[in-house]
Amino acid sequence: MFGNVMIIGYCRIGKFEPVASLEAQKLHLTRLGAEHFFCEKTGMFGSTPELEKAIACARKGDVIAVTRPYRIARTTRQVLALIERLGSKDVGLRIVGTPIDTSTTTGRMVLASAPLWTLGMSPLRSMLADLVHFWRGR
Repeated sequence: MFGNVMIIGYCRIGKFEPVASLEAQKLHLTRLGAEHFFCEKTGMFGSTPELEKAIACARKGDVIAVTRPYRIARTTRQVLALIERLGSKDVGLRIVGTPIDTSTTTGRMVLASAPLWTLGMSPLRSMLADLVHFWRGR
């Protein structure tokens, strides 16, 4: 797992965020060892084609790194679904500033034993987003 492991950086900003925020994320992930980047600007309910490209690019043993959980998902449920999806490819997810790093045994143990708020998402915000997505889907 240590041979050709690549850290893939995923950076996303919202529609009204300055481009400088995207560059700051990229710089942060570069310092952590990210070698390849997928970056995008999306709206509140926009699709994330660059995230899909990052997932498609990732090989067994690689790690997708993000600066905050809300950069890859809008709810805790979506973060957990992504972790499961990446896990089926043997790809890790590292969320900077949280104890979550599914590429390590310790990171997987923390994820399994810690409350979901350790993902760095507000429980209230996550619950409201789940409700909005539920009602939009009807």
